[in-house]
Amino acid sequence: MNQQQLLSPMLSPQSIAIIGASGDVGKISYKPIANLKDVGYKGEVYLVNPKYEEIAGYRCYKDIESLPQSIDLALISVRASKVKNILDQLFKQKVKSVVTFSSGFTEIGEEGAILERELTKFSEQTGIPICGPNSLGLFNFKERAIVSFSSLKYGQYDPVAFITQSGALGTLTYTMAKENGLGFQYFVSSGNEASVDFFDYVQYFAEQEEIKVIGGYLEGARDFDKMDAAIEACHQSETPLVLLKVGNSKIGAEAASSHTASMAGNANIYHSYLKQSNVVRVGDEEELIDTLSVFNKTKKPKNNGGTVIVTQSGGAGIVIADQCEVRGISLAELSAHTKGKLKQTLPPFASIKNPVDITAQVNQNPNQVIHAVEILLNDNLVQSVILYLQMTDGPFLPMIPKLAQIAMETEKIFILCWAGIEQTTRDKIIDESSICWIPTPTRAADALANVLEYYRAINDSQTVKKRLTLNGHQLSPISGKKNEWESKQLLKKYGVDVPKALKINNLEELASIPLKFPLVMKALSSEIAHKSDYGLVKLKIKSLEEAEQAYREIFKNAEKSNLLHDIEGIIIEEMAPEGIEVIIGAVQDELFGPTIMFGLGGIFIEVLKDVTFLPAPFTEREALKMIQSIKSFSILDGARTKEKYDIKELANALVNISIFCNVHKDYIEELDINPLIVHKEGFGVTAVDAFIVGKK
Repeated sequence: MNQQQLLSPMLSPQSIAIIGASGDVGKISYKPIANLKDVGYKGEVYLVNPKYEEIAGYRCYKDIESLPQSIDLALISVRASKVKNILDQLFKQKVKSVVTFSSGFTEIGEEGAILERELTKFSEQTGIPICGPNSLGLFNFKERAIVSFSSLKYGQYDPVAFITQSGALGTLTYTMAKENGLGFQYFVSSGNEASVDFFDYVQYFAEQEEIKVIGGYLEGARDFDKMDAAIEACHQSETPLVLLKVGNSKIGAEAASSHTASMAGNANIYHSYLKQSNVVRVGDEEELIDTLSVFNKTKKPKNNGGTVIVTQSGGAGIVIADQCEVRGISLAELSAHTKGKLKQTLPPFASIKNPVDITAQVNQNPNQVIHAVEILLNDNLVQSVILYLQMTDGPFLPMIPKLAQIAMETEKIFILCWAGIEQTTRDKIIDESSICWIPTPTRAADALANVLEYYRAINDSQTVKKRLTLNGHQLSPISGKKNEWESKQLLKKYGVDVPKALKINNLEELASIPLKFPLVMKALSSEIAHKSDYGLVKLKIKSLEEAEQAYREIFKNAEKSNLLHDIEGIIIEEMAPEGIEVIIGAVQDELFGPTIMFGLGGIFIEVLKDVTFLPAPFTEREALKMIQSIKSFSILDGARTKEKYDIKELANALVNISIFCNVHKDYIEELDINPLIVHKEGFGVTAVDAFIVGKK
């Protein structure tokens, strides 16, 4: 059974049973009954409680066995210890899906975790999906189905689905969105996710043609493959996914893990992965709502071009322009034709440069605002317009329907940023469902930036993943720490270039080494991490005599530092050509699995922390995006030396390392290539040092 068939009875139920229903209006188990009644739910409602014959006009059944079979959705609101027994009874009645409000599971510790594992096992064995436990519930406003104990009022809704791992934050977001003129069609509080997890819902909504954008509050994912598949489903359907991902600080991550026992994971890996996957990540609830609003209320622009700011206030125009620059939004250069038409339309003191300052003079003739916006939206060099107005409620009220008409007809992004308005003005704007209204300048710029960045990535055709074929790659069981020679030999089998080298165990072997000077000589050890600190590395060896001297010095230095017992031989290799030093590492993340880290060496990684991460394996295109995502990419692209470096071969090396780590994911704990030298364009890359740690 696919995701649509599995979750449709839960998310679009035609019949609902409430187990443990109460006629006491003060109890949680009464609220869902009131919600269904108040909203006018058209499906069948069945209540179970032997104490009542009916509640709110709905018939009460004495027990679960008395219910009709094949009910779409059952709501459970009883003590945690009783939930499993009720599930068994519902299974006999062929119930298709379940929501459980009940708390007292993993969130309270091991005793609750045992109960929750019973729910997971039940769902796996029966195929019945469970929302929760510890869930606030869900709603589908199109079906007028509110299966929740929260006071969620039915009203105007938009083609927006919202999933939250926090019921309280979810209802706050819902309320704030409603106040800003955005209504959710679907709302799901996923709870502890014993059965159906956050990204199961994402995938379901991505496959709903009527849903235009998906939003979510995410503490942590539980299953990387599910997350990856759900995000790919969003790409396939071109449904934007906008996430408020929390748990980014150490304390926040610990709180997120204890809240729903999800894996908050490595914040840096999440950041890089979501960015690479073209998931829109926002910083707070307001940015979440604003970004959802722009996606929902505007169309994907058909042309390239810049943004125009139209403002009554020079100061507000500067604020928006500054934020546009911070967020990478290009301001449009207006055509001479457009400037001429603006000059004819606007007051004499208006500035027709971008930002277009229409001045307070337009208060005398609000239609000038309408004409200016129309002129700008007709300019082929313009992709989006932010119109900033402040107060001016009275004279500008008649303008609202005209702005709504413009928003409905334009193929470009149009945002109305009308600040400091009275409630009546706000209500009139919200009543016009086509207007995307954002109340402050910075918020408007941030939301627009998120949307434009998403569309840019879509247009680059770089978001749909191409799966690598991993068959045929050699598997070498790895355990314990590997020295540099062993590590390089393993990587060499996967197409990672290493210097031509030789391993020796005594001084006599130096006489016949088939290598070209200059050479590098290093002590081999799986235990000594920073060999140069102890004088165990010798560079630029130009002759056999220097090689013999270097050999003696290495062993002398090892003896002085009491490290002779850790020496496993000597590696001699040809010196690699000069280039840019980068670092490639790999870790085994609890959620993401084998994950590759990349960054430039030295100060860039040690001080500036300019690194990026991506779960393995990945394609050359994804590797190129990974390289381009670091702040110091311009150095590789020739900014400092005016010579470009071999980015294509660097991407190829990253791909090969990602394949190596994925094939050996059950064996490798850690990998470090430091440095890998990127040579000038056309001359490849060389891994000059490597260290692999296998699982014990």
